[in-house]
Amino acid sequence: MRSFPKSRVDALTDGIFAFAMTLLVLDVRLPADVAIHDSAELIARLRELGPGYLVYVISFFVLAAQWRGAIELRRVDEVSHQALSWSIVYLFFITSVPFSSSIVGRHGDLPPAVWLYAVNMIVVAALSLWLRSLEVLPEHRAKARAGDIGTLVFIASALVSVALTFIAPGHAMYAYLLNFLATPLSRWRGAEA
Repeated sequence: MRSFPKSRVDALTDGIFAFAMTLLVLDVRLPADVAIHDSAELIARLRELGPGYLVYVISFFVLAAQWRGAIELRRVDEVSHQALSWSIVYLFFITSVPFSSSIVGRHGDLPPAVWLYAVNMIVVAALSLWLRSLEVLPEHRAKARAGDIGTLVFIASALVSVALTFIAPGHAMYAYLLNFLATPLSRWRGAEA
């Protein structure tokens, strides 16, 4: 079976993550045609950016966690053709995060915007689980399972956000705050293993 140098896959992964994370912030800005005459107006306009900024923060840290997960346990020197193919699909969905973030940042009070973002996040998380299962050496599997807890919490938070769109769509993105539970749960799971 043909394999590929891990360093090349890592270089592509690093570049795509860096670019996607940078693109996120470009959507958080005041419109150029808005005239601001005093501090009170500026503060009011900055408050209007709140929902978009929240999505930026969530998306940035989601991408950071995904990047960390992608590099943390990959202890192989070469990547299989199957892992490379799935990595490219995974990176495609990573590059989609700025798009889904911009939609939910502008229209986070509308359920389809939240659904689009949640689907993007769930696919990214599911693919990261799959890639981890392909690339982790047997001696690192227990640590990988502990890390999987954080990914499963993330999927659960995305599903909760979708459920919230049926009750309070404007508050659905706050479901991603559940991800603060991921680290303690992962540590607990790691201590058990």
